[in-house]
Amino acid sequence: TSASQQAAAAANAQIQAAATTVPGANASAAAQQTTAAQNAAQQTTAQVQAAQSAAQQAANAAQASQQTITGVGGASIDMSSINQSALSPAEAMAIGQKLATVNGITITYQMPNNQTEVLDGLTIASWVTGNQGATVTLDATKVRAYVQSLKDKYDTKDGVQTWKSADGTTKSLKTSYGWRIDLDQEVAALTANIQSLQSVTREPIYSARAAQTAMPQWGNTFVEIDLSTQHVYYYKDGSCVWDSKCVTGTATDPDRATPTGVFSLKYKQKDRVLRGRIDPKTGKPSYETPVSYWMPFNGNIGLHDANWRSSFGGSIYLKNGSHGCINLPPANAKTLYDLLTPGTVVVVCD
Repeated sequence: TSASQQAAAAANAQIQAAATTVPGANASAAAQQTTAAQNAAQQTTAQVQAAQSAAQQAANAAQASQQTITGVGGASIDMSSINQSALSPAEAMAIGQKLATVNGITITYQMPNNQTEVLDGLTIASWVTGNQGATVTLDATKVRAYVQSLKDKYDTKDGVQTWKSADGTTKSLKTSYGWRIDLDQEVAALTANIQSLQSVTREPIYSARAAQTAMPQWGNTFVEIDLSTQHVYYYKDGSCVWDSKCVTGTATDPDRATPTGVFSLKYKQKDRVLRGRIDPKTGKPSYETPVSYWMPFNGNIGLHDANWRSSFGGSIYLKNGSHGCINLPPANAKTLYDLLTPGTVVVVCD
């Protein structure tokens, strides 16, 4: 600013010289000269002030880039991590203050069985790596690791369900049924929650949900079809209220064996004609069988009455089983039909 200061000094000298001009004929000219000099001095003073302001702003920016801002709870944001390109000092400081609010927010997860998991602001603040404009940037590895820790704690372990059967044995079944947090979707949702700088209470995003956390996770009302004992049980609120011998799909024929798994009753229908696959030679179904009580749970596989059979249970299913369905004595099929509602879980195990 030295050049501007020198110009200001010169203008002041002109003012003083004009003030000592001899009065008389030159008085008017002296007055004009004095006014011009004063105007020049004012312009020069404004230039000096502008230069000083610019210098101060530069100093502020330099200082801001080295500051540490402390937020709620004592956590801090290092301003050197803030991307200040194309930002004024005031904008950089405003963003820094905004980032500092991160440690004042919480993400509360509502987990199964009335459990909660709280992600606190101090932990979140430790994930902050900087910013893109006014948006917080996070260490994606740490966000993903946190969500993985929720999966490790709450996902169904190894996909295995266990329960106590009415026959007194403990059954186990490896299945896709159970609780599973969707890792990728939950990472994206959690990142968005943090970047909004708002506290949130919600459930995690699941790719699969179960009825409960206790085993069996499908709940205490379900149908159990035991292939090894050729027996069917119906449990209502944990108690076995109905059971029957049965004949399942022919075990020695892969195309007719009844598959294991966890399913649900699709619907139920009286007086249904069951039809087999179309025979390419005749163009007709391989069989057409009328039944009185039809309860499908897995595609074309279901429970139904089989009035053409005189015996059930034992080893019949090994060589003379069904095409995959669960054959029941007619009277027993009617009772079960009256007990079941669509959506009831059906478990097939061996």
